[in-house]
Amino acid sequence: MHTSRKSSEWGQCVIDKENCDAEDLHNYSAQRWMWNEAQQLQSRYRAFDLDALIHVAEQAAGNNAVCANISKLPEGNFNKAFLVTMRNGSELVVKIPNPNAGPTHYTTASEVATMRYARENLQIPVPKVLMYCSRAGNSKLGAEYIVMEKAPGVELSRVWDTLKPRDKLSIVKQIGSITSRVSSGRFPSHGSLYLREDIAESETIAFDNTFAIGPTTGRAWFDDERAEVDVPRGPWPCTKDTIHALVQRELACIYQLPSFPRDHQQGIFNGPGGYHPRMETKLSVLQDFLRIHQHLLPKDEALNNGIIWHNDLHLDNVFVNQDHPTKITSIIDWQAVPIYPMFLIAHHPSLIEYDGPKPERFVQPQLPEDFHDLNPADKKAAGELYLAQTLWLYYETQVYKEAPDLLHAFKYHETVQSDLLGLVGSVFDDGESHVQKLLATVATDEVWKQLVGVDGHGDPRVACPLSYTERDLGRQAEDYARWERDVERKARVIEELGVYPGWNGAVPPGDYEEMARRLEMAKKRFLDRESRTPEERSMWEKAWPFEDKAE
Repeated sequence: MHTSRKSSEWGQCVIDKENCDAEDLHNYSAQRWMWNEAQQLQSRYRAFDLDALIHVAEQAAGNNAVCANISKLPEGNFNKAFLVTMRNGSELVVKIPNPNAGPTHYTTASEVATMRYARENLQIPVPKVLMYCSRAGNSKLGAEYIVMEKAPGVELSRVWDTLKPRDKLSIVKQIGSITSRVSSGRFPSHGSLYLREDIAESETIAFDNTFAIGPTTGRAWFDDERAEVDVPRGPWPCTKDTIHALVQRELACIYQLPSFPRDHQQGIFNGPGGYHPRMETKLSVLQDFLRIHQHLLPKDEALNNGIIWHNDLHLDNVFVNQDHPTKITSIIDWQAVPIYPMFLIAHHPSLIEYDGPKPERFVQPQLPEDFHDLNPADKKAAGELYLAQTLWLYYETQVYKEAPDLLHAFKYHETVQSDLLGLVGSVFDDGESHVQKLLATVATDEVWKQLVGVDGHGDPRVACPLSYTERDLGRQAEDYARWERDVERKARVIEELGVYPGWNGAVPPGDYEEMARRLEMAKKRFLDRESRTPEERSMWEKAWPFEDKAE
């Protein structure tokens, strides 16, 4: 999408109507959906006044700047962005949130504050915000917006595959330093960050003269219709209160919303003899969790400190110098960043995530002893795994040097209590059977004593509030086995389709017809494979999740 100035007599852009349909700018066209398409597209539709956008961009650029042209940048899931080029050659970006980006006002206001804090307080290379409006009613555009400097350089995704291993190691080392600096900003409470002038004092916990901590904009609080549920969204003064609020959110969703979201369910449920998600089970595991959650929290207070954390450090959100691509120039996309306890929010950057075994911490990975005797395909796979493990090691080593608390948070992720704390926030969607299994593990004498310690008689310092009979454990094991089988069923279909786990039906527009054909074939194979009778076939057909369903 490209528009250009045809006349500048009045100091404003005149849009070439032949090349620019306003609705094309408002609509989302980067993807289509195999189900729920109308709803998905509507959640990404945003009308705005293009002339007002041009005027705002010229104002933000200053120096009597005059717009020369506008390009619509590739669309992400949550925003529309436009590259505005002035006659003097200067460039800036105007970002407009879609309805699915998060709560109005708060999402934009918090993004602006987070970018400013990261840039000015943590010295993270982040584009400078030049102008913004977080209230659509006060905006001539008719929409919220942020005007920011264009990130210098090019997306790392454009050069990553051409880089030598040593160059990739250099970049990962810088990412380790950047995330270490991000984790160094500690907050006394949890929620999201705001400039004090953008939020009412009654909604915040003051942080300093510039910033305040207010309600969270984290997407986990708004996705899958959670936005429709009236629950407190912070700020919270301590980790215990934050975790308690998270569980209360899931409880409210279970009570108030009409159905469990299919897209985030890991299995094909509700089939004959399969796993059937039940409200009673979800409520039971959450109530049991609340009885012990204070004993699951890290003893190390540093891990309970609030930090911001970039949600999605993938190759498109990291910019590098075009001429010297081993130098990181900018990190973009700071929208919907919550302030959470370090142990709950910190994770490895997605650009170094990979499928396969993780290396032993601080031990240099090795190629197989028979590497040179492998066939070409196996040799390629072994080399790729070796590089991925080495990048992982380099990242953790850099973090250990600069932010040992952050590495301790990663180590905490390897515990059963971390698994529980990480899963309990999605019980409304799925996973209650897995959570129940973990609760039963925690309730065993050995694990419980490790959590709470023992007295002089070898008894736990605090009696475990949870107690499961052999009958309870047997029923839980049966539920988990059914859940696991249904997860395997869905994983097989996902593999046949060639899509990713958690796929929500999105495809490039040009792939829509082909994917429809593949889905039809996959459904037939699934029904043939799983059904022994016409009645079972009918039940599995109703359970098939990859299509529109009448609610």
